[in-house]
Amino acid sequence: MPIQQARSPIRCSSFILTLVLVGLSSTLSACGVAYTIVKSESKLDRLAVPMTKAEVIEQIGRPDRVLRDDGRLLVWEYSLTARKQWLYELAFCPLSVWIGGCIFYPFTNIAAEHQREYPHHVVLVNDELCAWGTPAAILHRRRACASSGTAALGFGGMRGRPEPVVAGAGPINRDTIDRYRTMAVVLFEDAPGEEGSGSRVAGMVTTLLLDLDINMVERTELDEVLKEQIVQLKHADDAEVLKIGKLVGAQAIVVGEVQQWERAERDQVTRVSLALRMIDVESGLVLFNGEGYGSDATVSDPESLARVIAHRVLARFGSQTGLLGSGHIGVNWELQESAGARYYLVRELRSGLPAEKAGLKVGDRVVACHGVVLSRVSSEREAKRLCHVQVGQTLKLAIERGGSPLEISIVAESRPGL
Repeated sequence: MPIQQARSPIRCSSFILTLVLVGLSSTLSACGVAYTIVKSESKLDRLAVPMTKAEVIEQIGRPDRVLRDDGRLLVWEYSLTARKQWLYELAFCPLSVWIGGCIFYPFTNIAAEHQREYPHHVVLVNDELCAWGTPAAILHRRRACASSGTAALGFGGMRGRPEPVVAGAGPINRDTIDRYRTMAVVLFEDAPGEEGSGSRVAGMVTTLLLDLDINMVERTELDEVLKEQIVQLKHADDAEVLKIGKLVGAQAIVVGEVQQWERAERDQVTRVSLALRMIDVESGLVLFNGEGYGSDATVSDPESLARVIAHRVLARFGSQTGLLGSGHIGVNWELQESAGARYYLVRELRSGLPAEKAGLKVGDRVVACHGVVLSRVSSEREAKRLCHVQVGQTLKLAIERGGSPLEISIVAESRPGL
């Protein structure tokens, strides 16, 4: 009898320990399953176009990594689980919990031979959502986003907001632009008390010139040359400016300054002012002078306003040199080639603008502009010039839709900033 009484507390303790372990197992298992639900790729279903950067963050949270941020194109990476990953975790929880469960959570990846998380990219242009999905799935869409800078020059990213005041002029034109195939942009001078503002604007200008099909000297190559040369790039006729341009193989060099870069807390207004000069490295001639100023109470980040000002200034440069038409129709398309034939594939249409109103559809193939087939062009620059249109003029497109030929006429609107 005494022996039985001694065993009873032991059995009771074992039972309690078992309950504790089961409870702990359930808790850790639930933690694992909940994690995969929170990190599920299904959260991307909340995204939609149009959507701002702030709205993206509100819907799916901040990214795990920033893959690219050049002041215009922003690529975020999120590590997410598959939609039904929680089933794997639930199935392996009874086993994985005994070696740590959530603590050593990657065990389920090994046990199931299934990667728990994999990257998804979210692409924004000018702080507006453009594309999202796995890297492979949005590869072409991301390229279209990256090449949409020229379209951005015409879409007017500040609809309903005050337009900045910009100016731009110089002797360079459509007859002489081809002499300047390669250009270099040196770091702009910072605004007073705003270190790094010049670097950001220089990055914007470089990207916009790339979008206009101008070859740009890589930043790293330019930095290497600048390290070897003690120069002061402050005057358009400075011989050192020409020297740097020649050393990096550029026919023209772009210098500039950020004169104002502030957010006035008292009146809640953002103000930005900047200027740039494009210089022929052989003659020292100033080819183009551009400047712009803007104040806006609807944006809190000077960088956003600076980007719009740079867009407007370079729109004037593009129109003057024939790299852009003075009119725009609100389309983002990508030059492609199939079986030796070139065509523009329509990637995106902006709501309410002429292309959409005229009946152009995403997925259409534009095979000719103004009666000239794109198969005849030898470069993307030539294709863009062929399909340019001036404000008020009609752009005549020959398209293929579902294997059937169609013709569409679109009357262009004025490009913002011109």
